[in-house]
Amino acid sequence: PRLALTLSPPTAPLPALGHRLGQNLRAASAILLNRQDLYGENRSLKAQLAQLESENRRLRLEVERLSRALKVRASQAPGVVAVAPVVGEDLSGLYRRLVLGLGERDGLRPGMPVTAPEGLVGLIVGVTENRALVRTLLDPESQVGVRPEKAPGRGIARGVPPNLLAAEFPPTVRVVPGDLLLTGAPLGLFPDGIPVGRVERVERIQGGLKQRAWVKPLVELSLLEEVIVLRPL
Repeated sequence: PRLALTLSPPTAPLPALGHRLGQNLRAASAILLNRQDLYGENRSLKAQLAQLESENRRLRLEVERLSRALKVRASQAPGVVAVAPVVGEDLSGLYRRLVLGLGERDGLRPGMPVTAPEGLVGLIVGVTENRALVRTLLDPESQVGVRPEKAPGRGIARGVPPNLLAAEFPPTVRVVPGDLLLTGAPLGLFPDGIPVGRVERVERIQGGLKQRAWVKPLVELSLLEEVIVLRPL
């Protein structure tokens, strides 16, 4: 009894301390579990945010593509078939041709005009199931009927690699440097009125029986990432 009386005052706080320690441990465990749950939820939210940002980028690019297609439809021709990515280019120097990432299964056919918001690109000359070959207006085998924007008369422009067109007109057609040339009707391959290029200089050929205009295309082919395909005439 004397020993118990001696020990009880110092040991009296021990049960209370043990109870408090247990409560603290349980609270700490709960905090750790909550923190782990928060970390997991944070990771999940970050993953969802990244997915939403990726979807927003995709939608933004799609809206931009549709806007370009609508611009072409409003200003150049109503028959838009597809917006096609440019996936390759003939870099041999002999030809100026592009490879598109769409093909026959997407509705593309030979003879379809190819354009961009800035102006004419060329003509589809071959297709496979999922690819199409475009002969651009700079290709030496290309011929485009053209006319001055603000004067009567028509001529034919041919590709002169690497970056010019040579357009021949009768001597009665008024063509001067700075004139904008549009697609015209002589060859009937392209809708009328699509911008082609601007005249840089004009010279007389064949003893003055013809005049040749050297033209800079409006479209920079090497920078094209996508083009717009039109229905054939």
